[in-house]
This record gives sequence, C-alpha cells and structure tokens, in this order.
Amino acid sequence: MRNALCITLLFCGPGPLASSQTVDRQPAPVAAQQPGTELLARPHVDLEVLLEAGAKLAEQELFEPARSIFIRGVHDYPGSFEARYNLALADFALHRLGEAQTALNGAEQLPADQQLAREYVRGKIYDALGEKEAAERCLTTAFRGEPQRENYALDLGLYYLRQRSYASAIATFQTAAKYHADSIFVGLGLGLAQALGDDPPRAIATCRKILDADPNFTPARLLLASVLYMSGENELCARETAGAIKRPGAHPYLYYLHAASLIKTNSKDYAVMLRDLDVASRSIPGCAFCYFTQSKVHQELGDESAAIADLEVLVGHVDPEFSQGWYRLASLYQHAGRADDASRALAKFRAIRTAQTDRESEYLRKILLDALK
Repeated sequence: MRNALCITLLFCGPGPLASSQTVDRQPAPVAAQQPGTELLARPHVDLEVLLEAGAKLAEQELFEPARSIFIRGVHDYPGSFEARYNLALADFALHRLGEAQTALNGAEQLPADQQLAREYVRGKIYDALGEKEAAERCLTTAFRGEPQRENYALDLGLYYLRQRSYASAIATFQTAAKYHADSIFVGLGLGLAQALGDDPPRAIATCRKILDADPNFTPARLLLASVLYMSGENELCARETAGAIKRPGAHPYLYYLHAASLIKTNSKDYAVMLRDLDVASRSIPGCAFCYFTQSKVHQELGDESAAIADLEVLVGHVDPEFSQGWYRLASLYQHAGRADDASRALAKFRAIRTAQTDRESEYLRKILLDALK
C-alpha cells in the first residue's frame, strides 16, 4: 500500500528531513515491548539518532511511540525543523490535527524547501479538517514549488480526484509523470483520473503501461477491467477478468466484473457466474450490484422465484434506494402474476427522487482512491 511507503518517504526520505548535522551516530535501539523507552531514558541523545529512531517506529506504524521521540527532539532541539515536521506527521497519523498544526507553527525562518514541506503538511491537515480552499492552496504551493516530489504530486492529485476535478487531477499526474515515469502510483492516479474524466481509451493505455512494468499491481488490473466493462467492451473484460481472478490476491470486484461481463455477452456459463457472484457478495459489504446481476442470472436460468428473491434482498435489506432494483422487481412481479406487488414496486421506483449514482462506478472510485492514500 502506498500509505506505508509514503510514511517512510516522508519521515526519512531525502530533502527536508535530511539532517545537515554530521554526528557520530549512536545505535538507536527499539525495545520489543516498549519501543523507544530506553532511548528516551538517556540524558542526552543526538538529534539525528532521535530522527532515525522515530522514523523506524513510524515505518512500523507505531506512531504513538514515534511521537514521543519526536517530542523529545523538539524539546531538546527547538530550532530543528526536522523534529517539528516529523512530530506534525506523527500527530497527523494519530488524527491529532490541532497538535500537528501547533508543531508546524513553531518553525520559523525556514529555507525554501522546508517552507514547501510545511505547506504540504498544512495542506493535508486542512484537507482532513474539511477546509478545502486552504488545503488546495497549500498543496498546490508545495507541488508547484517542487513538482519533482512524488508525494506532493500524489496528494494534490488525490485531492482533485476526491473533489471530482478530473481535469486538474490529470494535469497534476501528467506533470508528475515527467519526473516519475516509472511510478505505478502516479500512473494509477492518472489512469483513474482519465477513467473518471470520461477518457476510457487513454485510461486503458495507462493501465496497460503500468501492468507492463508491474504485472502484479492489482489496482491497475482492477481499473483496467472496470474501464473495459464501463466502456461496453464486455468480451475484452470477460477475458481480462478470467485471467485476473486466477492470480493470487485477486480483488473480489474482479469476480463481479467477470460475471457481469459474461452475462452481457450472452454466455451460458451460468454456474461460473453464480460462483463468481457468490465470491464477490461474500467479500464486498452491501454489494447491491452483485444481487442485481445475480437476479439476471437466475432469470436467464428460468428461475424467476430466485430472481425475485435476489431483488427483494437487494431493495429490502441492502439498498432500498436502488431504483433499478425496484423497476426490475416490478417487471418480475408482473410476469409472475403478482399485480399488487408489481404496482407497489413501480410506485416505489417512481417515488425515489434522490439523485441516483452508479453503484459500480462509485465502488470502484472508492477502492482505487483508497489504494492511492
């Protein structure tokens, strides 16, 4: 996951976190039961040792003990931007947003690269606080100042994706790709922005480029299959997902896409479809589109009672606002001679006035945004 990778880069990567001091490094032990305790008990510890020890803890997502070490760094070396920056990141990881802001505010008279680093973290904090304009301003400042920083590009691009500003996201990731042509995360962000920005051909090409470089990068394979399906390339999607679900760790959504694309190609492999939909529905919480497609499969098998039961679970328990479920249920009720039930289902379909979203696209959007965090 990029989250663990990004934390590592932020805490101990080159740039703002590289200490300018040259010291005789002491070993930085991390106790198994109480990490950092022995180090904090020492009367004097060099700044670089504290930074390194805190970074190692952060790599393991032990943010609370890492925070304690960075607090010690700020206390012992109040002029150190590195200590404050790392403390702010530890606080951010622990959702202590006010404390993170305070840590950053204590740094003054900074060189340009450290000012940009501060703006970057401030942008992340503002975003978490829901202050969108301030978040965009800070993240943009950091990215424009140092566009070669991969994490600056990724977080700004991710911000635009969440805001559905797909043109801005594409521009950000395209700029980042000039510096990080081989980054699978930059590529995934670009591909997702292209897909959601209604440019399937470019999204497909981007995904294939990523998979040429890293065939095991599951999010890119998932995005590729989804774009093929949403573009109506059902035969291609069926072939792509057939291979993808044989790979270790295949995402459950790929099983759904395999079944959904098969039924759209008029395949008779109903047992395969039902098996795939079972895998998907057991692994995807509240998989409304799984029940919807399963109903279609049961209807094709001539089992209308099972098709009705699928939709009754869908609109009765999983997603009562799934309008197409009510519409299809009304048709099946009518065909089964249940006129009153059909009338009630159709009335429910007509009564739903909330803006309908494409459940499949929204689910894909969420899981791929999570992959970029």
